[in-house]
Amino acid sequence: MRKRKYIINLFAAVALLVGCNESLEDTYSDYAGDGKIRYVAKCTEVHVTPRWEGLVLEWINGTDATIDKIKVVWTVEDRKDSVFLPNTSTSFELKNLTDGTFRFDVCAVDSVGNQSLTETTYGRPYTRQHEIMLAFTRGVLKSYFLKNKMIFFSDMWNENIEEMKLQYKNTQGETQYYVFDKETSYNNLVTIDDVSMNPADTVYVLRKGRLEDCPDIIEFDPYAISRKKNFSAGFVNAIHLRYGKLTDTKEQEAEFEKFVEEVEELEFDYDIETFEDVLYCPKLKKLIFGKNRYLDSRYGTEYDKSLLLGSEEKSVQVLNKANEILGLTIDYYGGWEIHYFNYELPYMTYIDYPRLPSDLKVIEKEALREYSDGNRIYCSPTDPYAKLNNLLDDDVESVWATTSYTSLRDYEMQMELLEPTEIRGIKVAQALYNPRSDQETPNFMPSTITIETSVDGANWDKVTFLERNTLGRGSGEVTLLPIAEGLRKVRYIRFFLRDRADMGGNCMIKLGDIIPYK
Repeated sequence: MRKRKYIINLFAAVALLVGCNESLEDTYSDYAGDGKIRYVAKCTEVHVTPRWEGLVLEWINGTDATIDKIKVVWTVEDRKDSVFLPNTSTSFELKNLTDGTFRFDVCAVDSVGNQSLTETTYGRPYTRQHEIMLAFTRGVLKSYFLKNKMIFFSDMWNENIEEMKLQYKNTQGETQYYVFDKETSYNNLVTIDDVSMNPADTVYVLRKGRLEDCPDIIEFDPYAISRKKNFSAGFVNAIHLRYGKLTDTKEQEAEFEKFVEEVEELEFDYDIETFEDVLYCPKLKKLIFGKNRYLDSRYGTEYDKSLLLGSEEKSVQVLNKANEILGLTIDYYGGWEIHYFNYELPYMTYIDYPRLPSDLKVIEKEALREYSDGNRIYCSPTDPYAKLNNLLDDDVESVWATTSYTSLRDYEMQMELLEPTEIRGIKVAQALYNPRSDQETPNFMPSTITIETSVDGANWDKVTFLERNTLGRGSGEVTLLPIAEGLRKVRYIRFFLRDRADMGGNCMIKLGDIIPYK
């Protein structure tokens, strides 16, 4: 009896389920309008490959016999377009595109207009506006036009460069080509003879290459080589320091260029990045190294040598070329090492330790006002143990040395002449020390100083062309800071120095002399 009831209930449930299904379909069809919805199989693995000024869209079609066509819609910025493709299509290419990010929507469509789910992807064509184009070498890093020659440092060769050459005109106005060689063109100083010096005869870099994942050969727009002199900051600073020439305004820049065009000798004394810019000087005959670094011959130190901060190889290449074309020679002064280089170039000549000018006459300390503390230099902050008058005795073995402290101090110091006096400059000397027995003094020697002069104590002028002046740091080394205009009447002289610190955190300063000279 119990088994019979179970069977009857089972048949009733099945009947109810069938009835419900029919009711749901009928109800859905009322809202669907045309009856059952059929979903078309979608396209998969949709992706875009960038091409030169184009995009290639690819996908895989679904295994659905009802697919009638493929619909592709693309959008870029506020522009939109679309296309219907045959049902067997698996790719679509857009050509002649401008820069921009394109959105693609891809779906399959059956014969009655039912669409599959949409697959979306994005792509950006390679164009001349694409930032990746900047990664391609232009072949030429720095160029010089000198005596009917073009001289330049060649740039790194990109693997995706197919061809690169220079187009130029010779002195007869004929178009010529220099073809770059992948094996030899990188980081070399290249010379092309018989090149027109007429600025109107532009030199162009012509390039062909490929982009990653792009099979197209790209012919780049010609790149014009500028004939404007591209001076390094170090060269400009060195010329400013020694000769007072600036490039801050158009007028100063023109004067700087004129100086470079006419100069026959250049003096370099302190650290410099490179000598590459000497090829901008068409009349240059001689370089002089270290002439104005008045080193004491009693002790040689690691600070005696002026350093070349950039590539020695590049500087040597340029100097060799200047020697070849201009007949450039180099005189060098100094002590136990050659300034800037680790070996003597064939056209270098050692002169001697530099000598102070024979007509240099220091002003005696008696010509200066004596302050209430007995010193002829006023110093703030005060240090009762520092012997200020040692700065005026013209003796590098007697030293002004401040008391060691735990933090750096800035010193403002002043001397006053008893009457206005014409001076030619200020002599600054480092303390003399033996590097074999004195490891302390080099830690506290100043590397820069700021000096100003005044007639009335109210209006102040820089001594040199620079606000802050470099000091040589050899043992007992003298630095002459000449008055910018050559001669100046002064009554007051003030200078600014700062402590230096050693590895242990001790802060102090040591200096030999600061004396005005006639």
